[in-house]
Amino acid sequence: MKTLVAMAALSGLLLAACSSTSGTSDEATSSAAAPASSAAPSASGASGAAGTDLVTWAGEVCDATAALQESVTGIASAAAGGGTDIGASVSAQFATIGDSATALASTAAAIPAEGTSPEAVALRDSAEATQQSISALGDAVDELTQASGLGALPAIAGVGAAATEALSAIGGTIGDIQGAVSSGQGAVSEAFAASPSCVGLQQ
Repeated sequence: MKTLVAMAALSGLLLAACSSTSGTSDEATSSAAAPASSAAPSASGASGAAGTDLVTWAGEVCDATAALQESVTGIASAAAGGGTDIGASVSAQFATIGDSATALASTAAAIPAEGTSPEAVALRDSAEATQQSISALGDAVDELTQASGLGALPAIAGVGAAATEALSAIGGTIGDIQGAVSSGQGAVSEAFAASPSCVGLQQ
């Protein structure tokens, strides 16, 4: 009888020991899993940042806008300076401007899906307006190249006026870029602020 009691007591001790070991193992597993779950929020914390594609897009828009502004400024200066070869001069300068304006409008319209916002729509619209003003400038340049003698004087004035209108339209596009940056909200704002190409246009 004493032997049975002793064996029963020994069995009880073994069960208690197993239960204690199991609890320790469960606690260790739970403790090891805790850092992984606590790290999850920090990984998703950057979800609001502008993606690489959007920042690249913003840089392309700014590059195209700055190049267009510089080119049209050159035509405006040439028209103001006059000269006997003014027609050939502005015609040569305009050769790439039309393509640049089309590229700007196309780029502004091809915004990545993550950048859909009112600021993006405004930028697209102003880029289209810029393209139209460049088209009008092209018409004025064509008239100048076909003019001769005294008839060239009003044609030169027409190029100057059209260039001024184009620069105003480009200024509208730049204003929309600056507005997007100053809003400080959304992926588009972050993209323009993060692109080195847009720094000069933010001045």
